[in-house]
Amino acid sequence: MSLYRTWRPKTFEELVGQDAVVRTLTSAIAAGKLAHAYLFSGPRGSGKTSAAKILARCINCVKGPAPAPDNACENCRAIIDGTALDVLEIDAASNRGIDEIRALRDAVKFAPASMRMKIYIIDEAHMLTKEGANAFLRTLEEPPPHAVFILATTEPERLPVTILSRCQRYAFRRIAIPVMIERMRVIAKAEKIPIADAALSAIAYRADGGLRDALTMLEQVAAYAGATAGAIDAHTIDLAFGTAAREHAAELLDAILERDPAGAMRVIEEAADAGVDLSVLTRSLIAEVRNVLVARIDPQLLARDLAPEDAQRASERAPRVSQATLVRALRLLSDALNLARGGGNARLELETALLRFVLVQEDNTLEALTARVATLEEQRAASAGKGEAARVTVSEARSAKPEGNPAAPAHGGDAATQKSSTASLQKVRAAWQSIRAKVEGERQSLRAPLSRAVVESVENNAVTLGLPEPWLADTLRDYAALIERAIEDVLGVVMRVKLRVDGSVRAKTAPAEPEDPDELFNYASELMRDR
Repeated sequence: MSLYRTWRPKTFEELVGQDAVVRTLTSAIAAGKLAHAYLFSGPRGSGKTSAAKILARCINCVKGPAPAPDNACENCRAIIDGTALDVLEIDAASNRGIDEIRALRDAVKFAPASMRMKIYIIDEAHMLTKEGANAFLRTLEEPPPHAVFILATTEPERLPVTILSRCQRYAFRRIAIPVMIERMRVIAKAEKIPIADAALSAIAYRADGGLRDALTMLEQVAAYAGATAGAIDAHTIDLAFGTAAREHAAELLDAILERDPAGAMRVIEEAADAGVDLSVLTRSLIAEVRNVLVARIDPQLLARDLAPEDAQRASERAPRVSQATLVRALRLLSDALNLARGGGNARLELETALLRFVLVQEDNTLEALTARVATLEEQRAASAGKGEAARVTVSEARSAKPEGNPAAPAHGGDAATQKSSTASLQKVRAAWQSIRAKVEGERQSLRAPLSRAVVESVENNAVTLGLPEPWLADTLRDYAALIERAIEDVLGVVMRVKLRVDGSVRAKTAPAEPEDPDELFNYASELMRDR
């Protein structure tokens, strides 16, 4: 008998990874509050059918209804063996029409032959035809008191809302990777299958949250290994099922984090030679990048999705790359995947995306520039944080001076005297977008003329704006005071606004990208403004 059948859970305590479902069902049974219809929904292999059979035994156990069937009485044994006349399993995929549902409606009227209740377990319930579902609805509306219906489905959204509203719904979750590994470890030990933890992890990732799939693979790899000496390792898993895209994705992630384009191209070549679907490789790489991003935000969130060693590896990678860079990588890879799905060449799209990511210094798109600016901001914030405590101490010391201290006016004073007396051209240009936004927030009509304005110079506490047309200058001249207030609010500097009409302004292009990272902020702001 297959492992997944041999080790099918026989009580709710043995149903792993579904604590919320187990707690609710057992409490309802203990309180004697049984519903006439249940809907178990969730991914394949998550325990829906097993839970339905356990619930059937809980209801019909000779010593029940009880949260834990004894699995020894004649009713429990009949249900386990599949010979119970009052517990019927119906495959909706092959019994989906109106005739089959009418036959069920006729049969459900009769009392149970030997058990307490008639239980109907309808698997793949979403496969019912529209007519079949409508016919079944009548039975759910007015069910006989001796019948309980348990619907199991992987796609509850395909069921009519009229059926959904008449069922108690229980959502089964994908089984967490650590839970699946532990369950397989117990079963492998009991079945005397020597297997390393790395191999169990490899199986768990391939199973994608389905324990039934994992046990099927465990049984298959045990047969593949045969009498081989030593424990089954991750290499054996690759030999049995082929190289997993996830392993290539991990190598690919290391290559792009090291800014190694040659290494990245080599990994893609190896994956293609191994027969890995490159669209699957792209999805796996997206998952790897996502894990590193989550590790930067909150490493604890990885505990469910990853084996402990993989969660640790993601946490070690996280400090090597900024959050903005990871977000850019996700966007590039998602675009590549969408293009491949739309008929593009999966390999070409992946290679192009990775090269754009690795060679970011040569990518002059606004997106790449934004990522580089965000990275610099993160680096500056981190370095600034180191001196924050010292600045706070100085600030507190100054504010602690007694009122009579003659030095206090030198360090204190009102807000106006503390403002800087002027601002540089670079500073005004860097803040121009914020200034514009503040002005346009009060006067939407100024959006067009401000979009054509260029910050030309800053001299003697005056900002000169160049405009290509006289009418644009005339429009802004009436609101010069509004612009000056916006400058003061954004920069904390009182400055006058001068307007100059210059026909060459319209022909100006974005300046050449500066090599000095400190000037990159200003360059990006100008480029955003021009676009």
